Amino acid sequence: MANEDGHPGSWVESAAPRAAVLTPAGAGAIAVVRVWGERALAVVDAVFLPSSGASLSATRPGRPRLGRLGREGLGDQVVVVVEGPCAVEIQCHGGSAAPRAVMRALAQAGVTPVEPDLAVIQTSASAIQAQANLDLARAATLKCARILLDQSAGALDREIQAIIELIGADRAAALERLEALAALGGLGTRLVRGFTVALAGRPNVGKSRLLNALVGRERALVDPRPGTTRDVVTAAVALGGWPVELMDTAGERAGEGAIERAGIERGRAAREQADLVILVLDISTQLAPADRALIGEPGERLVVANKIDLPPAWPLAEAGAAIGVSAANSEGLGELASLIAGRLVPAPPAPGAAVPFRSIHVETFKRAGELFRAGDAAGAVAILVALGRAG
Repeated sequence: MANEDGHPGSWVESAAPRAAVLTPAGAGAIAVVRVWGERALAVVDAVFLPSSGASLSATRPGRPRLGRLGREGLGDQVVVVVEGPCAVEIQCHGGSAAPRAVMRALAQAGVTPVEPDLAVIQTSASAIQAQANLDLARAATLKCARILLDQSAGALDREIQAIIELIGADRAAALERLEALAALGGLGTRLVRGFTVALAGRPNVGKSRLLNALVGRERALVDPRPGTTRDVVTAAVALGGWPVELMDTAGERAGEGAIERAGIERGRAAREQADLVILVLDISTQLAPADRALIGEPGERLVVANKIDLPPAWPLAEAGAAIGVSAANSEGLGELASLIAGRLVPAPPAPGAAVPFRSIHVETFKRAGELFRAGDAAGAVAILVALGRAG
């Protein structure tokens, strides 16, 4: 992120003109090339031939200019937006040929090409904002992107500064806010990688059909014979706007062969590592000892009674089921999706809130809290300040 005058943020040294293609490689309608550093505007102006009007140097910041790029002005048409004397954005056709031609014209003018990640880092106002900008490109859902966008705009930086100022004025309030930030790390560190939810239960209770229904397509094989699912089948989905990897695990039973037993063991390992386990029961048949054993397993779980489209063999309360659904006709799936989202993120952050989104953030806030409680306020301040400077 550049300052108002177009200069890179103060946490890095300004550089001679550099350029990077910021948009992902491959097909696309538009590609964006950013040029920054000392004399960025002057260098681009020297190789830009406007379709009409004055030169780029006489253009007010923010006004798009149409023209061609190259010393002879023979290149593809581009749109150039001046941010300041040290930052210029060039928009060209997508794909690979047009951005490559733009970068070639800039290189011939003396601009140094760099990798996109370096461009993000060097043009961000702080290390945290640079990290947010990098993760923003990999955000799994729109809701996650909005949270990262808030951090890119400085929400987490401002909260850290507020805590530093509070440490000398209101120790209790400073510690409380540190602990609140650390607690939000459970959500923030999943904005890119997402949550994991494992479907567990006996064979033929409808786990695979339920996964397919939640995803909206045939991802898992459905077969009436037990033991069909012999490995962990995964599918990505957004539930309540949060990214979730659903895992269909092998049904719990006495395996008839080594392959099936191995699949069951993999399923148990997946359940142990999952953020949430959905225990799927078949309400159309009597509860079996294996059902009750799964109900008694420790860990975060949501009990779901499937096949409510069939006559029930037991009441929901008997198994502590939170909800009844039908994977066959999709009854109750919307409510189930909401319940899963609520279990994973019980208290979503307000718009504009500070959210730590990398493990190093969470670890730093926890360590700062420990130092603060031990009476080392200076040490807490030092690691909080260093967090914003870390590369």
